[in-house]
Amino acid sequence: MRIDIDVNENYSDTEVSIRVPRLTPEIEKMIYLMRMMDMQIAVRKDDETYLLDTDKILYIEAIDRNTFIYTTQETYESDLKLYELEKELLEQDFIRISKQSIINLKKVKSLKADVNRKIRVTLQNDEQIIVSRMYSDELRKRLGVK
Repeated sequence: MRIDIDVNENYSDTEVSIRVPRLTPEIEKMIYLMRMMDMQIAVRKDDETYLLDTDKILYIEAIDRNTFIYTTQETYESDLKLYELEKELLEQDFIRISKQSIINLKKVKSLKADVNRKIRVTLQNDEQIIVSRMYSDELRKRLGVK
């Protein structure tokens, strides 16, 4: 495999071209990973729709049939249900932590054991969220902690 990189400040956007004699599972995986790096979801705020990079999301929460997406600076709303977002973000570093919440594992700052096998997660913005017992084992497993 040959890799050519052409850096030019006159380019307005990044472009990736892949030239192969045939599509192999390795090439398909590489394409998939590149797409996941730049994944965005549509969100709303103040009657405007934005494309939000998933790596900016701290957590997602469902409240009274509404789905809210939290970043460090802003709160957005999504038309998708929590289970739909969970499905979309399955391959990313997101995990369900309760019936109403999903967190971005990349934004976890610390964990603390709480009562009844629950876990208190502190995110990078110092906000704390409780992981229910039902999801605590999976969180520990995904983070590689006991």
